[in-house]
Formats: sequence, C-alpha cells, structure tokens
Amino acid sequence: MKVQRLEVLPSLQNMFQLLSHCWSRLQAIQEPIRKVTLLVMGLDNTGKTSLITEIQRVLSCEVLPTTKPNQTELRVDQFEVSLVDLSRGQRSWGTWRNHYGDAHGIIFVLDSSNVLRMEEAKRTLGHLLAHPRISGKPLLLLANKQDKVDALLPCELIECLSLEKLVNENKSLCRIEPSSATKSLHKSQSRTILQGLRWLLHTIAINYSVLSARVQQDSLDQKAPREQEAPRRATRAHSQT
Repeated sequence: MKVQRLEVLPSLQNMFQLLSHCWSRLQAIQEPIRKVTLLVMGLDNTGKTSLITEIQRVLSCEVLPTTKPNQTELRVDQFEVSLVDLSRGQRSWGTWRNHYGDAHGIIFVLDSSNVLRMEEAKRTLGHLLAHPRISGKPLLLLANKQDKVDALLPCELIECLSLEKLVNENKSLCRIEPSSATKSLHKSQSRTILQGLRWLLHTIAINYSVLSARVQQDSLDQKAPREQEAPRRATRAHSQT
C-alpha cells in the first residue's frame, strides 16, 4: 500500500506567519501614542494647502476634530499629527516665528515648475533652517507640481537650492520627495507623499524624547515675550480711549 506523505511545512509556515502578524499587532498596541506638530511651509502658490488635503486622501486616516482654522489633526499609525498650514496670508517672518518652537519637524513645499522663484525659495529655506528653534529638526522637502512639463527633478532641485550644504550647516536630517497634489492623479502616484511623511515621523520617533523636551522648552520661551507684552498693549489701548 502506498503511504501518502504529509505536507507539514506549509502548515508550519502559515503558523509562523500568523504568529508574526500577531506579534506585529501586539507591538503596535503597546507602542505609546506620540503627539507630533509639523509645520507646512513654503512660498505662496506652491500648493501647501492642497498637499494637506492630498495627505488625508492618500492615507485614508482618521481626521481628529480641531477648532484651529489653519491646523489639521490626523491619526497616523502611532502618531497624533498636527499639520499647521502657514500659507494663509502669513507672509511675515514675525508671524511664522511664533510657531517655530512648537514644531517637531518641517514640511517645506516647493513649486518645482517655477524656476524664476527658486532663488527666493533658497533664501527662505536658508533663513528657516538657520533659526535656532528650527536648526537640527528634520525636514521633508516636497518637490511639488511634478505633473508640469517644465518641473525640475528632485536631483536638479538639490543642486539649485544647495540643499546638501544647507542641511549640513544646520545639522538637519533631510529627505526630498517628488509630489503632485492634482486630484486627477491615481492614488498610487501619490505614494511618494506618504513615503516622505512616514520617513519624517520615523525620524522624529527615533529622537522623540529629546525633540519633545526641546519643543516644550522652546514653546515656553517663545510664549514668554508675548505674555509680557499683553499687559503693555492693554495699558496703551486703555490710555488711548
């Protein structure tokens, strides 16, 4: 009588896969929720607000309630992410600086097709990275509007912006990704935005305790002058009435 051979290995393989999946799920449950603030910055008309909308669409993530009009709250993996959009008419550096201390990282958006403003973008990025409350924090640079025919490639933008020199001088980890916040694009074509965001969050997570302590101190430092100025403004306003 012919003895049939038992196929044991596939069952063992399936069991190991199941255990591995359960272990990954258990690790995700045990990991603490980290609160992260990211500033979304860049020149006007680069597509910052559209990219925030695109991030929500691509991730299909949970959008958390917020009362702040320029802020989007998202749940991404083990992170509660606040995306602060500094594009809504906030052109003065004084206004932008009020947010620097709160940031764990920066998303800087470029219009890859606007070569005429590339020097302006370079100066803006240089001033930003050199600021003491930004220097050393990780930077995700999104080379937006890649759907345009005349858009520069990320490798060309690195050269135009002297990006390697800028990030080395200011000790900021940096990643550049091509992007396009065009609604007609398929979801898979927006994958680079997701890759860039996950890189930024992962980079923050590696050094989270140090970054959070710095954010806490910087936030207190930048609030102190405004709190001291408030009574003086109230006194001046009262004296003028």
